[in-house]
Amino acid sequence: MKGFIFAILAIFLLNGCGDDKGKFIIQNKSQKGFEETALELRKALEAQNFTVLDTIEHKKTADENKISIQPQKIITFTEPKVASTLIACNPTMGIEVPFKIIVWQEYAGQISVEYINPEYWSLTHNIKDKKCLNILVQTTVAIKKAVDNSLKK
Repeated sequence: MKGFIFAILAIFLLNGCGDDKGKFIIQNKSQKGFEETALELRKALEAQNFTVLDTIEHKKTADENKISIQPQKIITFTEPKVASTLIACNPTMGIEVPFKIIVWQEYAGQISVEYINPEYWSLTHNIKDKKCLNILVQTTVAIKKAVDNSLKK
């Protein structure tokens, strides 16, 4: 009986709850071109009071090493007070800071914008404090809003 209950619980955990809260990586599709999507995302992040720190271009590095990949950019960004507070909640949160979003082009040409769901960090970094959990929820909302705004036509 214990094995059966464990199996049901494992299936439930692996499948999630059927909504975005169960997803570790939030996936979005853009109807814009690659460069326009990346530029609009930077603008939308800044409009949400994030500081864009850097854009890492993996394709450029791959090309220099004669490796073929589709266009891909990682946009790194932060909000210093939020980042510092999250690190105070658990020092391992420093792994997640600065925050990151990937913009990449699939071989068929579709542009994807993806990021790790900040609510997942509560699990990976064992954050249980209500203040810290609230900050994670607010961060999730702000990132989602920036991504959604950047994808509007």
